[in-house]
Amino acid sequence: MESSWGAGATSPSSDPIIHLLHRFTYGPTKDLVSEITKLGADAWFEKQLDHLALSDTKVGAYLAKWDIFNYIHKDMNFLWPLAESEGDMSKGQIFYSNHLTGRVLHLYSLIQQTHSDRQIFEMMVEFWHDHLNITTLGDETKDGNLDWHTNDWNKQVIRQHALGKFEDLLQASALHPAMIVYLDGELSTKEQPNENYGRELLELYTVTPKSGYTQSDIINVAKLFSGLRVKWPERWYQRGKGSRPVGDTFIDVPPFATMLHGERQNYGTFKIMGWQKTVTTIDEVLPAIKSLLSYLASHPDTAKAIALKLGRRFVEDVPSQQFISDIASSYTSSGGDIKAVLKAVYQHSDFKNAVGKKLKRPGEDYVSVARTLDVWPNFSRVQKWKGMTKEFAYPAVVPDELKRLGHAPLSWPFPDGYPDIASSWVNANYQLLRWNVYGHFIQGNTWNQPSWDSLLASRETKVDKQIDQLAQVLLFKELGSADRISIRNAVAKVFGPNPNMNDSYRDITALIARLIFQLPVWSLR
Repeated sequence: MESSWGAGATSPSSDPIIHLLHRFTYGPTKDLVSEITKLGADAWFEKQLDHLALSDTKVGAYLAKWDIFNYIHKDMNFLWPLAESEGDMSKGQIFYSNHLTGRVLHLYSLIQQTHSDRQIFEMMVEFWHDHLNITTLGDETKDGNLDWHTNDWNKQVIRQHALGKFEDLLQASALHPAMIVYLDGELSTKEQPNENYGRELLELYTVTPKSGYTQSDIINVAKLFSGLRVKWPERWYQRGKGSRPVGDTFIDVPPFATMLHGERQNYGTFKIMGWQKTVTTIDEVLPAIKSLLSYLASHPDTAKAIALKLGRRFVEDVPSQQFISDIASSYTSSGGDIKAVLKAVYQHSDFKNAVGKKLKRPGEDYVSVARTLDVWPNFSRVQKWKGMTKEFAYPAVVPDELKRLGHAPLSWPFPDGYPDIASSWVNANYQLLRWNVYGHFIQGNTWNQPSWDSLLASRETKVDKQIDQLAQVLLFKELGSADRISIRNAVAKVFGPNPNMNDSYRDITALIARLIFQLPVWSLR
């Protein structure tokens, strides 16, 4: 996406620190700018890549205040007993704790993106969620069975491997119950192997259609994976939620609640692109699966596909062929090491020259406002979860706002993940919704009301100085002359040509901030 700026319009900051923070965090803050100025950009980047060494006590302390977060990242073996214990057993009911925890995961993700000190890590968590997309949007997705596993997917697959090696991420994703449920592995049989996973593995997750794979390759993947099943809790079957698998051969696939069902497994010689393996026993299936995934993870076309997506995420909507080639080379030489590849992206000349070439998606816009204003979700407006012995405060309005914007966390309904190009998000309806959301932030409707005295260095008594001060805090640069005049005129229209800042300080400051958020430059990252 190329940007052009008319006379007097505010253009993006050319400061390399601000550019770095726009791309590799969810938005610059004055504290982060100070940190990078002190450490240096390269040292800060290296520090971010060692994410486990970064303390996240601020987020941890906040989450500990609310009981609802005790249910985050729980797997099926925790959630199903809870569902039974909280349901009305006399009526044969259960409480759908999976739906509760799926919604809590949405809120948890927004809080981490907004306030975690592990910003590059959180960026990559979202990136890999889009790449290996499994929706948590609909309670009825896959007959309501998917959300039993999406919290564990977030923790054990995406977060566990977000800054590791792509092969490890791909291996974990293929064997996790969430993927098996989402792409209908549960429906696969020996006679009719379901092709959904085979198709997405080749089309979306690894080599892409440019590699020239065939329908025969897809069918062979489907046959190789035909025995993979979810290992549901025993009470799941007893309550009639699913049909108990028939057979005598079941092999656990740790560390997940997954198993191989021998009676549904296909055997023989499998040929997928340049890979081939003969499988004659159930014990040979899992090694063959891992061998295939290793082959695909190291394939040159996978390297190019990952390079393209990273270019779209961190550089521009249409990355140059030179960028794709360079980053693919880094991917291959590092064995798919995600940290090494990210460093190559950061150090590439295309990244350094990409100021103003990416539009914030609605979720990024939303989180960047919260980061800039340094606010937390407002728990005074809550949703009670009926049907449980204990009721929990939960500000449903926060993730619901992003649902209206079309960018609810982790909720794209299709396997290809949320789009990452400007043309998918630019329309009048989305823009009006965004402007309304800025007002909600300023008023403290959904997140806590911002503390202007904490955000601003001084309590200005002149409107013009307050406009300049807010521009520096929100945009880290001066406003263009035309934008400055339009904001000054808008303030005068509401409060008069010479407003008394002492009498209307909060209201005038709030209006100025909202007007700055509505400038085109704010929508860029």
